[in-house]
Amino acid sequence: MKKIFLFACCTLFAVNLSAQTNTDEIALIQSAYGMEKKQIIVQFMKLTEAENAGFWKIYDEYEAERKELGKKRANNIIEYANNYGKLTDAKATELINSSIDLQISLSKLLKKTYAKLGKVMSPIRAAQFIQLENYLETMVRMEISDEIPLIRELEAAEKK
Repeated sequence: MKKIFLFACCTLFAVNLSAQTNTDEIALIQSAYGMEKKQIIVQFMKLTEAENAGFWKIYDEYEAERKELGKKRANNIIEYANNYGKLTDAKATELINSSIDLQISLSKLLKKTYAKLGKVMSPIRAAQFIQLENYLETMVRMEISDEIPLIRELEAAEKK
């Protein structure tokens, strides 16, 4: 009975995740800081007039790509939830490889964005933005990770 209940919770989380994706990331940031991401960036970065136009153009491009990666991450989590009770070696390998590939893609996106920002502001100011993004991404990942059971965690809890 516990196993069915825990699997249902996992599946429910996956369905909710599918419907929410980037909205959840925004909500997590808003709940933690009481403001939207752009407001956090404005408050933290304190952009000058000279930096403002170039920064937001690059930021919007970055956000569009980051959101696509976020959707892929959500789909990977859904796939994990759908296979949680019947996870095979092959599926585990596929899911982990996908997760690592997404992390690599995000790192490449940050590196590309840093290079672009370094042309419209100083490298130190560009680094400030990357630090903030890394911080916010880490916070979102921690929140998501807290909701996802580890492989075989539910089975181990059931045996206790």
